Amino acid sequence: MAKVELKSVKKIYPGGVEAVKGANLVVNDKEFVVFVGPSGCGKSTTLRMIAGLEEISDGEVFIGDTRVNDVPPKNRDIAMVFQNYALYPHMTVYKNMAFGLMLRKYPKKEIEKRVREAAQILGIEHLLDRKPKALSGGERQRVAVGRAIVRQPKVFLFDEPLSNLDAKLRVQMRAEISKLHTRLQSTMIYVTHDQVEAMTMGDRIVVMLGGSIQQIATPLELYNKPANKFVAGFIGSPPMNLIEGTINGSNGQLTFRDASGVLNVNVAQQHQNALQSYTGKKVFIGIRPEDLQDNISQTITPGKSVQAPVEVVEPMGSEIYLYLNVGGHTITARIHADREPEVNKPHVLDVNMDKAHYFAAVSEVAIR
Repeated sequence: MAKVELKSVKKIYPGGVEAVKGANLVVNDKEFVVFVGPSGCGKSTTLRMIAGLEEISDGEVFIGDTRVNDVPPKNRDIAMVFQNYALYPHMTVYKNMAFGLMLRKYPKKEIEKRVREAAQILGIEHLLDRKPKALSGGERQRVAVGRAIVRQPKVFLFDEPLSNLDAKLRVQMRAEISKLHTRLQSTMIYVTHDQVEAMTMGDRIVVMLGGSIQQIATPLELYNKPANKFVAGFIGSPPMNLIEGTINGSNGQLTFRDASGVLNVNVAQQHQNALQSYTGKKVFIGIRPEDLQDNISQTITPGKSVQAPVEVVEPMGSEIYLYLNVGGHTITARIHADREPEVNKPHVLDVNMDKAHYFAAVSEVAIR
């Protein structure tokens, strides 16, 4: 296996469209790194430059100690799994998995050994004589992964491999790929637009937007310490509530107040120093849905509570998602399903200000 390193890598298309803007990244040996972001953010383009399927406009890509900018894809010792399975319909599962090795003139015994081992790892030994049309979507995806495994490459590259599967199967295959990484102890780079996939699978996550890397961190670090407003709103389900307002100071106590005055809360002690210089200025406050706690007595505590009408109630089983109108903005709360608040009735929530996040209004970077 090997590490992958990107040094100021750019991709500029004809017309001057800069799809990737100077990406710098080191994927360590045996690490599972996930690229995540909305459509058009440059994550798949970056993966394809690593694979050699896209020409690099500027910068350098290393796999191990080898600079691979001018190395053909077939000589980079990588294996790629695509969104569409790209299986040969006229070949059996065995031949689909073996075909790449056959082209490279591997001995028949070695091919047999690798295919059987990969099939055992993926639980598809009983499917080796079938053709793709006789397989379910999940089984086809396993075959595509198996075709990559038999190569025994230095690096595995996954380009949104679960997008075509239904929700239940995506969850199952997510776990299968994570277990596969643990078993193979291989370097894997995985691209997805689904932040839940990213959070549950990656050792580290690379968040991208508009061709630029916004933050590289572990899942928990991304969740607890987002670098900017975009990362804060993108990571987490339901997403973080982000509301613009003003920092005010009086008698040594800073408060946050939105434009409507409905949300008027005291800044927690641990955030006071960082926000002192923002007194009188606009900032965004970020509050996770789970940090809006149900007030059992429905009594307003000044500086701690918010009262707003309920717009939508979504029962989720053990918990309820509440959507409330706070001064013209919809915010989401995640509360226990002990009771179900009424739609169009005012409801009181306590804000856990210790867990609040703050972002500068112009730069949108985190204030710490």
